[in-house]
Amino acid sequence: MGIRFLLVSLIVFSATAAYPAGTRGLSLDIVNKSVVKILSVKRKPSYSQPWQFKGQSRGVGTGVIIEGERILTNAHVVGGAMFIEIKKSNNPKKYIAYVEAVGHECDLAILKPRDKSFFDGTAPMELGELPDLHDTISVYGFPTGGAEISITEGIISRIEQLNYAHSGVKLLGAQIDAAVNPGNSGGPALKKDKIVGIAMQSLRSGDNIGYIIPTPIIKHFLKDIEDGNFDGFPDGGVMIQRLENEYLRNYYGLGPDDTGVSATKVIEGGSMWGVLKEGDVIVSLNGSPVANDGTVKLGKNLRVSLSYILHKHFQGETLEMEIIRDKERLKLQVELKKMVKLVPQEQDVKPSYYIYGGLIFMPLTYNYLREWGRNWHRIAPINLLSQASLGFPTRERSQVVFLSSVLAHEINAGYHGFSNLIVEKVNGEKIVDMKGLVAAFKHGRDRFTVIEMARGMRIALDDKAVQAVRGEILKRYGIPSAASKNLQ
Repeated sequence: MGIRFLLVSLIVFSATAAYPAGTRGLSLDIVNKSVVKILSVKRKPSYSQPWQFKGQSRGVGTGVIIEGERILTNAHVVGGAMFIEIKKSNNPKKYIAYVEAVGHECDLAILKPRDKSFFDGTAPMELGELPDLHDTISVYGFPTGGAEISITEGIISRIEQLNYAHSGVKLLGAQIDAAVNPGNSGGPALKKDKIVGIAMQSLRSGDNIGYIIPTPIIKHFLKDIEDGNFDGFPDGGVMIQRLENEYLRNYYGLGPDDTGVSATKVIEGGSMWGVLKEGDVIVSLNGSPVANDGTVKLGKNLRVSLSYILHKHFQGETLEMEIIRDKERLKLQVELKKMVKLVPQEQDVKPSYYIYGGLIFMPLTYNYLREWGRNWHRIAPINLLSQASLGFPTRERSQVVFLSSVLAHEINAGYHGFSNLIVEKVNGEKIVDMKGLVAAFKHGRDRFTVIEMARGMRIALDDKAVQAVRGEILKRYGIPSAASKNLQ
């Protein structure tokens, strides 16, 4: 299943004067005062050659004015933008804007214009509540190829934890059977005159299947940034197993009326670390019973993943849990933390790298994996993909450090074909992260520097020879520095 962003396209979807049922009574004049077009110029870093940027690109997206003279849009509309302009519908004048706040996890951002006169003649829209299944909504936006606002109508067909394509994080989302076209990113989904979601992404392999960020996530984001910082959503840091088998429930000591899920792995440093034990059965979270399939009740008729309970909270808040441990029922309190991933999706930062003897070392990120293109999850190196999907940070390893490629030179002859190899040790020192890698190279300083890879492969270089040709290699390949700024 492929997910695509809604930022660029050649599809034209013209505005119509016939108002969809979801906005019946809401005139196009009112919408024109609230929905804005966003034009961005982006320049993103290269993860295959981490010392340089990729070419400049242009994007089109949508935003909606909310209270406080703010414009709400998607993070992926403005992420990596070097220059942003906004314009109102039916008005050719463009205004320079800047990003005031961004939450990449939930794919939301706040823009503000430099010139506050932009808001003359505009009106903010209000946030509504979580829509119900089968509600009719209307999505507004500026698909590329059309000059003015477009309107498309759809039905809420599903509400569940979704994979947000921009961040790879699973949060509450809503699926709609509407033609949410590229360029609609950041546009409001309205039920009558209230915002019930923000257009986010569509299903590449499905017709008329789009996804919106619902208001509970939007409200969490807006509350989070009140202090000027985005802290993100807390994570339990625990892997669970469903208890849908009667004998398995009996094994864990659950009674006939008990339900829950078992903890199979507690992630070091996560919220549950030191509180929950492997084999504990999570019965309820903040008073919400957990079903055997790992869901909790949402509203009257919905069930969603239990992680929704955690995502309603903020970092530092306390979560109450009821568990069964060794057939005894206990109540626990957990301070919620943000989960740090072993393999992150980086945003708005330059890649880390270190070059030694023409060998390029990097920490593994999803950004690097995406260098393989649209089908990266199928064709990227399997040893790296497995770390991204199954790996967790520990005190022994907080980053996956790997050799990405080799800058060919006489000193590294015989290693030119080496690439995408995970580093285990340098000069006998186990590598925890990139800073540890750099330190290990400096600690050695014997004649040979020995780099040990996974599966027992080794690279040996003469350290004095490496230092002698360092500048020569950088000059040959036009590289300004042997290390990224954070490692200098």
